[in-house]
Amino acid sequence: MAFARQALVLFSLLAAGTCVSASSQSSLIAVGSSLPTRLHRTWFGRMANSGGFEISYRSVGSAAAQWALIRQAVDFTVSDVAMQPRDLAKVRRGVVQIPTFGAAIAFGYNQPGCDLKLTQLQAVQVASGRITDWKQLGCEPGALTWVHRSDASGTTDSFARSMRAFSSQWPLGTGTLIRWPADNVIAAEGNSGVAAVIESKRGAIGYLGLSHVKGRIRAAALQNDNGEFLRPNPISGAKALQGIDLDFNLAGSNPNPSTQGAYPIVTLIWVKAYRSGNGEKSQVIKATLELMLSSEAQSQLPDLGLIPLEAEILSKSKAAIERIGQ
Repeated sequence: MAFARQALVLFSLLAAGTCVSASSQSSLIAVGSSLPTRLHRTWFGRMANSGGFEISYRSVGSAAAQWALIRQAVDFTVSDVAMQPRDLAKVRRGVVQIPTFGAAIAFGYNQPGCDLKLTQLQAVQVASGRITDWKQLGCEPGALTWVHRSDASGTTDSFARSMRAFSSQWPLGTGTLIRWPADNVIAAEGNSGVAAVIESKRGAIGYLGLSHVKGRIRAAALQNDNGEFLRPNPISGAKALQGIDLDFNLAGSNPNPSTQGAYPIVTLIWVKAYRSGNGEKSQVIKATLELMLSSEAQSQLPDLGLIPLEAEILSKSKAAIERIGQ
């Protein structure tokens, strides 16, 4: 059974179990990270087309999504940045943030004939503008162009946190916006924008979610804390997720995991819903999250370049759904 069909069947059963009708009151508005945009639009679009609930999803980036949640402009958000206590306190209705899956962040590049393997120090030097020619990486000579996000991005924050963990030589700090070097760089909006630039420009390299690595883009092998050179994939990404400890708010990260076989740049993807004030929509939101965390949905994520949750995180995520109230 195809992924979309499995999702529709499961969601229909969950929705029926909650006795919620597919009415205008059940329509939801969601915004969030660009990284899982294709996945969510596919899931939600199929639900609506089959006569189910309408859930619109718009990619605005994790930082903008957080402000939308604070302003109560949406029903829920999706983000690859966990909200910290100071930000959670700004939301009067309270927030339940629930990890739904993980994602690896790749060094995607377009340099034919180059089988790129980066040490952690080289990764830092490439991203900070200290390496400007491919010959410095053992490839055919040619100008290296760094491609980065132009918008405030959770992907940027996760990537920068790993760079800082890789080496004390990382000079650019962390955050959803970074002041990148001005020479030999191109800025693009969203993961899809970064992917479009890399694919169209020979000699380009940048950071983006593994799910956007396609066409002429290749993912570099990256050294982990154990000295292994690994390419990002759902298996090496899942090993990295094992090293993430979640706090009470289900926030957590591991910017340079020490687990053997772990790819070193991964992030969780959270759905953030209101703890109260949801009214009848609370049952629809819960049913949607039950779908995302179901074994049927999780088992299909590797085919999309995404990482299913392991038992401990998955168990905590499912339990957190009950915190969402009317």
